[in-house]
Amino acid sequence: MTVRVVKPSAAVLVLAAALAGVCSPAAAEKHNVLEHFPAASSVRVALASAGSQGIHIHYNTSKLHGSGQWIEVSWSGVPSPDPSDLLAVYSPPNAYADGRAPIKFANASDAPGHLASGGGSLTLRLVNMRADVRVVLVRGGPDQPTVAARGPVIRNRNPNEPSGIHLMRTRSPSEMLVQFTTRDAAHPVAQYGRAQGALEFVVPARTATYGAADMCGGPASGEGFLDPGLLHTALLTGLEPGQLYWYRVGDARSGLFSDEYSFRAAPAPGPDQTVHILTLADQGVGEVDGSYAAMEYRPAADVAAHTIADGLSPAPDGRPYSLVLHNGDISYARGYAALWDAWLYQQQELAARVPYMVCQGNHERDWLGDPSIPYRTIDSGGECGVPYEHRFPMPSAGRDQPWYSFEHGPVHFTVMSTEHFFGPGSQQHLWLEADLAAVNRSRTPWLVLVGHRPIYIDADEYGDQGKQTTALQLQMALEHLLGKHGVDVALSGHHHSYQRTCPVLAQRCRPHTGLGGGVVHLCVGHAGAQWYDNGFVARPDWVAYENQVIHGHARLHINATHFHMEAIDSGGQLFDEVVLTKNPAPTTAAAAVLSRQVERAPLLASLRAGAVALRTEA
Repeated sequence: MTVRVVKPSAAVLVLAAALAGVCSPAAAEKHNVLEHFPAASSVRVALASAGSQGIHIHYNTSKLHGSGQWIEVSWSGVPSPDPSDLLAVYSPPNAYADGRAPIKFANASDAPGHLASGGGSLTLRLVNMRADVRVVLVRGGPDQPTVAARGPVIRNRNPNEPSGIHLMRTRSPSEMLVQFTTRDAAHPVAQYGRAQGALEFVVPARTATYGAADMCGGPASGEGFLDPGLLHTALLTGLEPGQLYWYRVGDARSGLFSDEYSFRAAPAPGPDQTVHILTLADQGVGEVDGSYAAMEYRPAADVAAHTIADGLSPAPDGRPYSLVLHNGDISYARGYAALWDAWLYQQQELAARVPYMVCQGNHERDWLGDPSIPYRTIDSGGECGVPYEHRFPMPSAGRDQPWYSFEHGPVHFTVMSTEHFFGPGSQQHLWLEADLAAVNRSRTPWLVLVGHRPIYIDADEYGDQGKQTTALQLQMALEHLLGKHGVDVALSGHHHSYQRTCPVLAQRCRPHTGLGGGVVHLCVGHAGAQWYDNGFVARPDWVAYENQVIHGHARLHINATHFHMEAIDSGGQLFDEVVLTKNPAPTTAAAAVLSRQVERAPLLASLRAGAVALRTEA
């Protein structure tokens, strides 16, 4: 087989070095629906003229009872109707007057008859933001957005509905975390037990929140900010691995609780276990009411539906799915906090029943001028990891150190942050080396690395933060560790596509032999975001399968000797699969020889010469 090394031109390498540490030129790109709304700070209010024009907005209800409630919005009397007319939903109801963004919006012209008669109706689904709600008509387009009419206030009758319920693992199979959100709290708790309706154990929840001042900048600290409510996290203990449990969350003093949900405690680590896992990345929010129809993330709703259906159904062998891995770029809120609530509602049917583990992506963490991170862009919209860390307390080392590991049946998962320094000598690199070296392969025969940016990707994109540039940086920094410690699979996202490599090391396909062999890199960045479709004209030899114009997720079926990967499209159909088998590991001496081969690889040698800056500590 002829092996071709993918290598940038000299001119591109010089440009990449020159741009090191500079924000991406794509800083103005829009990545969620609320970024397409006219700048909230420029929205004027012209209600006096609206009254004289006779514009009226009505609903089929005056009360909001909880997330998922559908309301019909009707309007009439709009003079000279225009395609730019918008129906914007605000919570709190007068947030538009404070220069805040809406929680969602729809095109009035989506209603049949609006452009002809200046009236119509649309049905919208609401998520409980713990405050009252109002719909307003915004006219004038992006140049002169004006609130021309407003509907009555919809009163929130259930601001303390437990919402955003999701489970998370700790490092122990005898524990499980559950988080939920309310507006107020007196005595937040979780109740659980082995039988439905017989919840014999009660544990208190720890409460936290965050404010606009905790953010790094706008829109997160300004027009996009929405009170996140109180985030309650309870630790369920004394669980028997694999046992079915029931639970509910709420407030013991008020007596307001969620429905009961069931889950299975995590499997004990060991080669005698079989586990089934779902994995995805780069999803965002897709609205089923069509209000986001023009946005690129609409497929996220279809992916969510099929992921939920998969996760709540038995795996092929009849066992349940026991874990979800979301490899970064989760909600794409990017500073518009309402999208965190919308995403959590979108995923709740699954995340409330199957533990949901995550890693940071660029759209959760990256921010301009932050010396503690390597990629300094506006990608997080000013969130700089604050909502992520509060909503997903992973078993990490500490504040803004979002790397961690855990064992799940026959698998050891090492979760890194590609958004923090990862080069030799960095805090994270030292941790990675220690964690990988400590894996007991007789206890967990499979070793999986999880991160957001892919280490291998078919993407003809260079520059400071081009997908290929960051892949080469990751190869230079980490690949010798992957070979030395026998990583079997590396899961990622970031590139909006599905891609699977051969077992690869130093850009060469190698046998998957365990310790020191090739690593299969699986990019599942096709969960909702718009496709990239920017692969090389000549596909790299290490690409085993790719589809850059498809949405979906992946399933993993793993026992002591087999690692079965399946790719599922947004219609629920299988479109790729591969099975790795576990062979006896080579001796430590053989692994050391392979590790030295990686060190001598021509590409990495050129990188170490300074062609592409390595992301070490600042």
